[in-house]
Amino acid sequence: MAGKSTDSTTNLTEMPPVERTSESSHLVPPNNASKPSYLNLISNICALIFVGIMFYCCFKDGATLFSYHPTLMALGWLILMTSAINAVTPGDLATEWMPIRLRSARHWVIQLVAGLTILVGFLVILSNKIIQDKYHFQTLHAKFGLAALVFACCTSLGGLGALYSLKLKDYLAPIYMKLLHASAGLVTFCLGTVTIILGCFSKWWSFGEVLRYTSLVLVLLVMLFTVLRPCLKVYFRLKERIGYSN
Repeated sequence: MAGKSTDSTTNLTEMPPVERTSESSHLVPPNNASKPSYLNLISNICALIFVGIMFYCCFKDGATLFSYHPTLMALGWLILMTSAINAVTPGDLATEWMPIRLRSARHWVIQLVAGLTILVGFLVILSNKIIQDKYHFQTLHAKFGLAALVFACCTSLGGLGALYSLKLKDYLAPIYMKLLHASAGLVTFCLGTVTIILGCFSKWWSFGEVLRYTSLVLVLLVMLFTVLRPCLKVYFRLKERIGYSN
């Protein structure tokens, strides 16, 4: 028994900092070392303004089936998806006080709602194309949108791997599973925001140049302020892990 206790203590001590503080560990209190960041708050404000612009543009002349495509995509990518990413981002004002496991649960619940919202938005435009007997995926906006949807599905499946990373540790270390999922998620989010930007420059847009470029700036700010801290988190954890291995 004494030998087992010694081994357990030694293993915990020898764990690299990145393993001891990761979501896969049993240390679930929040990380109080992170300083609150106002980037996420600015991102949320920009996203709300953009969604308001989309509602105005899509419903000012009445509602059609197509009207729900831009609004659902804006809600899914810029409101829900950003909230899901922020939930597991250090320094988020809304979730920094939460234990890690609660933040993780918040992440995948919001992510699930975001995925369903985006899927419904995709089905709306698909149905609209079928009704009007138009070709599918002809524009750059449509092609990026399809790529973003495929990436979102794959990233969501990868989230299951991150959730059960401890059970899959014989195949890939939990920290690498989580870093892979985080990196794929950031790429997916960037694809989604680029798709929205391309939509603002498509033939559909007929709401003036001021609103067009205001929307462009808002979406770019949302993308930048949402991915900046997670990218740094992935970089420093990977750097720390590689440094420990060496």
